[in-house]
Amino acid sequence: MLVNDQSDTQAAYVQIRSRILDGRLAPGRPVSPRNMADELMLGHTPVRSAIQRLVVEGLVEVVPRKGTYVAAPTFDDLREIFEVRLALESTAAYLAAVNGATSGLTQAAEQLQQLIDDDSADVMVEQRIGWVFHQEMFAASKNERLYTTYRMLRVQTGLALNELQRSDVGTVRRGTLEHLEIYAAIRAKDPEAARRHMWNHIIDGTDARIKIIRGEHESTA
Repeated sequence: MLVNDQSDTQAAYVQIRSRILDGRLAPGRPVSPRNMADELMLGHTPVRSAIQRLVVEGLVEVVPRKGTYVAAPTFDDLREIFEVRLALESTAAYLAAVNGATSGLTQAAEQLQQLIDDDSADVMVEQRIGWVFHQEMFAASKNERLYTTYRMLRVQTGLALNELQRSDVGTVRRGTLEHLEIYAAIRAKDPEAARRHMWNHIIDGTDARIKIIRGEHESTA
């Protein structure tokens, strides 16, 4: 019986933790032992034990007289995440320039340029292509370990590394112009310029992004 309890606790821990890390349980969401036990079809005792492990890890927090909730990242957590992103993406840009632009990266850049030429105000489309640009840049870096590290960081930090939708046309357009600067350096095979442009691109949006994320978490608290 003890062995079964331990295996059920591990199963509950893995499944709840996975839901938190991939965003299905967003920061500020309640984590009710009763509801999670029903959802996972496991006993209440192993689910409570699993949640307690997540409290110790800092992924879940207990709010006195209110309940148990998915913990929201602190400002320092978010800044550390973006510092790691800064290192990973600037390195990817550098390596992409060493290797040269791929067809996928070129296509993304051409689509961004077309939006500018058409004076498009469709910020949703512009942002989606911008996100593709980042993915293609990692592919162009030809370093699977680098990209795997970035993907793992995204999974482990959920929303903090996911792209945030913006409604400010000027901010989105500035990001597009920065993408095109990065692409021009990659196409010219100028690794240092590509690294510098990507570094500045990430730095440019970090403070605003952190404020958006913190604001979203605080509004759901």
